[in-house]
Amino acid sequence: MKKPKICLIFCGGTIGMVRNPSTGVLGPAQDASEILRLFPELQKIIQFDFKVLVNIDSSNMSPDIWTQIARKIHELYDLYDGFVIAHGTDTMAYTASAISFALQNLNKPIVLTGSLVPLNEIGSDGRNNLIYACLTATLDIAEVCIVLSNHIIRGNRAKKFHESFSALFHSPNFPVLGELGRPIKLEDWRLKRRDRKLKYEPRFDSNISVLKLFPGFDPAIIDKVLARKAHGIILEGFGPGNVPSNIIMQIEKCSKRGIPLVLANQMEKGITNLTSYAVGFEAFEAGAISSKDMTTEACVAKLMWVLAQTRKLSEVKKLMESDLAGEMSI
Repeated sequence: MKKPKICLIFCGGTIGMVRNPSTGVLGPAQDASEILRLFPELQKIIQFDFKVLVNIDSSNMSPDIWTQIARKIHELYDLYDGFVIAHGTDTMAYTASAISFALQNLNKPIVLTGSLVPLNEIGSDGRNNLIYACLTATLDIAEVCIVLSNHIIRGNRAKKFHESFSALFHSPNFPVLGELGRPIKLEDWRLKRRDRKLKYEPRFDSNISVLKLFPGFDPAIIDKVLARKAHGIILEGFGPGNVPSNIIMQIEKCSKRGIPLVLANQMEKGITNLTSYAVGFEAFEAGAISSKDMTTEACVAKLMWVLAQTRKLSEVKKLMESDLAGEMSI
């Protein structure tokens, strides 16, 4: 039986590092053999290629690197049965969301994974995470997902939740896609491998601002964001997206200038509903766009992606309030 062919793309983070036997310093593995010698069991069932793209702490991840990742996968897309991205955990949910927009209509899985402890250290969670991620990349899944511990999570629904091996990420507004156990369980709501024409658009416009409301929030903060000529704003409101009355004027100002203001909420497991209360409805009438049940990470990546496609406010609103890659519930 032919082994599935998987491409492991290293983007930094702890999981792709090995310790130099001479210096004792951690650094990225330079070829597949350095990783595969730690996983002889995987070699029996999977054919690997290993690509080093960048070596950064994920705090330094950027939209430009999202574009590099998407381009690399697009370049290699027809050569592999699936892709695994080794990535630091801090910004993994942003990257997973971004790749889900840059590469739509997938017919194979793109799996992000990481670890808290390096692969060849005692007690590393990276060993199981990488094994599970590589196994997931061979399964009947066709979307961007995150695999840590034994859970398969839709990438643009994921949030970093806890600095623990078993609860590092969770999916507050969407059920997991599957669990890697005995046996492997895949849920019916996952996207499956089918013949689809890949939609490839890797550009992002990072000129946005994310603001969080708090009691006493000064409306002038929004004016300062507009003054720096931001192309879009995400505003995290109270409850289901409620805002104080003294910022309605600023929301109207954004609309008149053609600047999308996406109103999100501060609840981890929450939905933005601008028709629940008068203070939310005022914002809606002033032109605010609802984030619905997107995570902040997905909302940020999506707005950057949408703004790279169009700056026309009506089109931005339509795209932001549409489900493009499973990032929101309809």
